[in-house]
Amino acid sequence: MPERGCRLLVLLISLLVVSGTPACAQDEEARITVNAAVTVNPVNPLLFGQNLLFAGNSLWNSRLNDIDPAARPLINPITPTVVRFPGGSASDLYLWEDGVGLKTAAPVSPTSSTLILEGIPDWQTVKAARLVDTHGGQFGDLFRFLRLDGNRLEGVFGIRGLHPVGTSVRPEGRMGQPEWFSNNYGAIEHLKLVQSLKAQALFTVNYSTGLDKAGNLSTRVSLSQKIKRAAAWVALANGRPDDPRPLGADEEGHDWQTVGFWAQKRVALGYPQPFGATYWEVGNEVYDKNEIGFTSARRYAQDFAAFAKAMKGVDPHIKVGAVGLTSPRGRGDADAADAWNPTVIKAAGDYLDFLIIHPYYPAGGQERALYQGKPWFTAVMAGADQALADLREIRKVIAANSPPGKPIGIAITEYGIWPAASHDPRDYANLARAIYDADLLLGLLQGSSELGITLAASWNLHGSNPTAAIGYNWQTGTRTIRPHYHALDLIMNHLGPAIVETRVSSPTFAVAQVTNVKSKSAVPLLHAVAFSSPERGRLALMVINRSLSGAMPAAIRFQGFTPQAGAMVWTLSGNSVKDHNENLASTVSPRPGHITNAGASFSYTFGAHSLTVMEFQAQR
Repeated sequence: MPERGCRLLVLLISLLVVSGTPACAQDEEARITVNAAVTVNPVNPLLFGQNLLFAGNSLWNSRLNDIDPAARPLINPITPTVVRFPGGSASDLYLWEDGVGLKTAAPVSPTSSTLILEGIPDWQTVKAARLVDTHGGQFGDLFRFLRLDGNRLEGVFGIRGLHPVGTSVRPEGRMGQPEWFSNNYGAIEHLKLVQSLKAQALFTVNYSTGLDKAGNLSTRVSLSQKIKRAAAWVALANGRPDDPRPLGADEEGHDWQTVGFWAQKRVALGYPQPFGATYWEVGNEVYDKNEIGFTSARRYAQDFAAFAKAMKGVDPHIKVGAVGLTSPRGRGDADAADAWNPTVIKAAGDYLDFLIIHPYYPAGGQERALYQGKPWFTAVMAGADQALADLREIRKVIAANSPPGKPIGIAITEYGIWPAASHDPRDYANLARAIYDADLLLGLLQGSSELGITLAASWNLHGSNPTAAIGYNWQTGTRTIRPHYHALDLIMNHLGPAIVETRVSSPTFAVAQVTNVKSKSAVPLLHAVAFSSPERGRLALMVINRSLSGAMPAAIRFQGFTPQAGAMVWTLSGNSVKDHNENLASTVSPRPGHITNAGASFSYTFGAHSLTVMEFQAQR
């Protein structure tokens, strides 16, 4: 999740003019010129990623070992190309092996008081577990036990169903983990999910914690344990079952066996072929004092190099990313002088494939009242402009500090807005969030080559948290399609394979500094990107109007493409940027329309706070 320790104060909010309306005349016409003959760059398909939490995501049905049937038709229109797991801050409390578990060595029934496992678990502080198979419920069969004796769980109670030999048993939260930790959806399920979606997995390995000798989750464990746990995860996903290379024992005395040992676990779970998971990142936002295991830039860089070396030792084909800071030359909370990004890149660049950035703009603020005011929403409308400016500076930092000839990408592994003092989805998942997400995504698509963007993943796809594009209600089992889902749906389902030259001239608006969005006197009101499908004779124009209140007329001109007079138009907007779908699902949803005046030159008025997608067909 975002940089919670935003150091920037909310300045001059009530004093400055931050209306989100143009600094010049409201009726001044903007100009959009599209040159279809000039390709800027191809569309990077890995920019359409999502985050999926390991626990509470409610997307996976353990009984079916597949996406829940009620969720699948909602996922299909926005099928992610990258899915990050296990998710944000939780990744630095997560033990992936708990999501694999152990198998039962004897049948289990509701009357069973003892449960026999195929091996001896390291579950000293565990008091509850789940049976995960086709005989349990959507989230598995939760039970409790009183004692652990070797490979036997004794004093078992709470089992509801009948489970055969070979059922997966997985611990619930350990001492040191939150009570909500649940492992019914683990690493293997995630690999199966991304394989079924024809997507890429992005795994965040635990940089910060491990198991002490008493079985508690702790930050006071050896680096060797954390590194070997990460290497074993790579072995599970990508290893060969006949690979005899030892991973060795850690300083706590735990033997991590061989690469083949973990690959055999995967085979026993029904997946004989390596998954070939390419993208891995080490830790999450560990520059932040609020993050478990936060540290200094120098220490992290040193540790990162050791992680990457061990992980690539298992599979040299993987790509490993290091935590970066959105403030291009900012310092972490443990650093008095060292700038985070230059320090990490300089010290770990030989092992670094991509720098991880989480552009939440705006993020922070200590008073919830801020999130309902015009200054906040003006900052949201200016957020993508700020994010892209910072990404351009980060690219300069990478170029200045990376080893000669070493390409280092940027991976956007979370993005959105972050009203930190709120837990209300109406603050996180409103129309303003949808406009920000669309604005940033279009900017990333347009500038992916210049910025060196490897991939991007929105926070987050599905679950009960207020940020999810598909919200899930645990009490009713119902789902809410939120505004940023619709923005992503419009973009994904109307773009073409190539981005063509698009020039925009529009009135501007002023924004005062709000948390990490800096003050600026002239932010363009319109942002436009065009996509070409030459083989289909089609061109799609996508336009953001960032104004909080004013419609914007624009003169549109095409070069190298002459459209038919009729064109389809889809608009995502509402009465206010505060609009949300928590009470009524149709409050913010795309409205289809049609125009008949398209041509080489024509005019169109873009409504306030809107995403508009126009689809043109070439004249025959």
